[in-house]
Amino acid sequence: MSFNAHKRCVAIVAYKSAKEMAGLFGAALPINLDVVLAGAILADVGKLLEYEMLNGKAVMSSHGRLVKHSVSGAHLALDAGLPDSVVHIVATHSGEGDLNERSTESWIVHHADFMCTDPFIAIAKKQLANR
Repeated sequence: MSFNAHKRCVAIVAYKSAKEMAGLFGAALPINLDVVLAGAILADVGKLLEYEMLNGKAVMSSHGRLVKHSVSGAHLALDAGLPDSVVHIVATHSGEGDLNERSTESWIVHHADFMCTDPFIAIAKKQLANR
């Protein structure tokens, strides 16, 4: 799956899930849909620093080996002056965020991210096992 396809999937799944949850739970579970969408779109911005192209393939950069994309992405979001609620999603959407408290919006993006990634990982593992 391409980076752009993954980003589209995460943004759509997160936004639609958040919208449905907001409709179902109303004031009992306040959800800022704009924050969800912005966070979903920007969650992997740090991957642009984590990887580099080498001989036509994306490989881990020296920066990426030392600084995970959630950290470098949060720095980019802060430098851009984005709201803390969006920076929080960028910082906590991935597994590294398991050590932190997550906002409702971050939980939604976190699960959307894995929903749009894990099935492809499972398929790849099965294909490797069948070789």
